[in-house]
Amino acid sequence: MSGLFYNLGKLAGPKIRTAKWAYLSATAPEAEVIKAEYAVGADLAQQIYKQFKTCPDITPKLKDIAHPLIKSLKNNRRTFSYEVICASEPQAFCLPGGFVFISDSMVEHCGGSADPLAFIMAHEMAHVIEGHVMERMLTHALIQVVMRGGHLQAATKGSLGQLGRLFLERAYSQDNEFNADTFAVRLAQAAGYDPIRAIDLFSSLEPLQTNPLLGQYFSTHPSFKSRIQNIRHVIRDMSR
Repeated sequence: MSGLFYNLGKLAGPKIRTAKWAYLSATAPEAEVIKAEYAVGADLAQQIYKQFKTCPDITPKLKDIAHPLIKSLKNNRRTFSYEVICASEPQAFCLPGGFVFISDSMVEHCGGSADPLAFIMAHEMAHVIEGHVMERMLTHALIQVVMRGGHLQAATKGSLGQLGRLFLERAYSQDNEFNADTFAVRLAQAAGYDPIRAIDLFSSLEPLQTNPLLGQYFSTHPSFKSRIQNIRHVIRDMSR
């Protein structure tokens, strides 16, 4: 799935350059950043629709589950959308601007249950709200330039220093995954879902980490065991 983001980044063109400026500018208003981010996501979503068939019979269920999540967000300025795509592997991902995609096999893996699906959706929403997905795409754009020049160390200094330090250190950070899990647990509970079901979900997904088809998808994530420990800790803190 990481390769998907790389290929999509090449297709974003001028809009991702605008978004890069907005993210790096200390003077860009939040509304302008969100607008630029949404424009990138809308373009890339069209590429997703070209690569995957959608499942219009399942998507409405996802939107019903999402409604309480969106209502529970504080000061939400983004427009989230949700789509079920047809894919043989259980997976979920998001694009800049709030475009969330979940495979029909992931919905099936969850047994169609609202609680684990709400956690997955909230996790992807967290990546959008916290800017993780945009960081990921911008980081790859930087790394490609740097690797072509062969001066990785030099790029973290001088004119590219701000970009290098911010994105090379944070992109694909496992901390981003832990933070998104924490956000998802809190949002799911606020929306009336049972966050403990996330533990059941990760336990059931753990054997898939050795699947060669899913190895790359899970390679940028912390182990499921460590994520389960983090979720238990968050749930304990909320119950105090």
